[in-house]
Amino acid sequence: MMDIFSSKINEKGEFSKPENLDFPFNSERDDFCFYTDATGKKGFFSSNREKGKGDDDIYSFVVQDPVVCMQYIAGIVRDVKTNLPLPQSTVKLIDRNGKVINQVVVGEDGAYRFNKIPCESEFTVLGTKQDYKADTKTANATGRNGQEIRADLNLRPLIIDNKIVINPIYFDFDKSYIRDDAKFELEDIVTVMNNHPDMVIKIESHTDSRGSKSYNRSLSDRRAKSTRDYIISRGISADRIESAIGYGEDQLLNHCDDAHRYKCTEEEHQLNRRSYFIIVKGAPNVEVENKKPTVIDRKPGR
Repeated sequence: MMDIFSSKINEKGEFSKPENLDFPFNSERDDFCFYTDATGKKGFFSSNREKGKGDDDIYSFVVQDPVVCMQYIAGIVRDVKTNLPLPQSTVKLIDRNGKVINQVVVGEDGAYRFNKIPCESEFTVLGTKQDYKADTKTANATGRNGQEIRADLNLRPLIIDNKIVINPIYFDFDKSYIRDDAKFELEDIVTVMNNHPDMVIKIESHTDSRGSKSYNRSLSDRRAKSTRDYIISRGISADRIESAIGYGEDQLLNHCDDAHRYKCTEEEHQLNRRSYFIIVKGAPNVEVENKKPTVIDRKPGR
């Protein structure tokens, strides 16, 4: 029985170890007289395999390029409050190494699409727009060719009804340093102030009622000034922060005062631990306020 083998010639004229071409070039009968054109994509060979026309038949072949598995990522950028499309938003496609592969600016319909996404790959889609909090989605491509990967983006406006809304700023128990999660939230303040160069703010910090009034006032004042210092460290001029003052437990939002503090839940105390960033210049009647905080399981703090 004859089979067709392939071997490569190196620069010294030496042949590599022959490799059997297997099916469909080889069969259970005799296969021989293999020939290809200069491209190696077309050719002929002879075989006396079953279902032929005669004894030794001539067969032609064409080598097809392998199918490259590709998908696409598509979605719509919306305002999370109105659920309406956000035209002129920027959408970036970022690979696992943090490199921006592609980016587009969406039109009136807020729609975007990135084509030629390799199967079995992972990307991050980032949506941004001035005075909106960015949103990201992870897009995981499967092994199915031509499949759509849906990644809608929902951007939260930082300015709503003359107010800038951020998540609450948390501090560790009895501490005033800026935690990493607080830094992340304070970037929204930095972003808004960079977008509005004439803006001037004042910072207010508040505690719950646990501890003495004088100590809580001192603690909140340190926290307000730590917050101010962080914003300045991010490139905001010090003269754009009019003041940074702590009010301790003087302005509680609920009934959890000294007389009732032992009956209050951690969630109720947490409502009183907050920071405000009030705009006094550059955008009249615009106030920065915290959203209602989400309860986080951590040690009680002032």
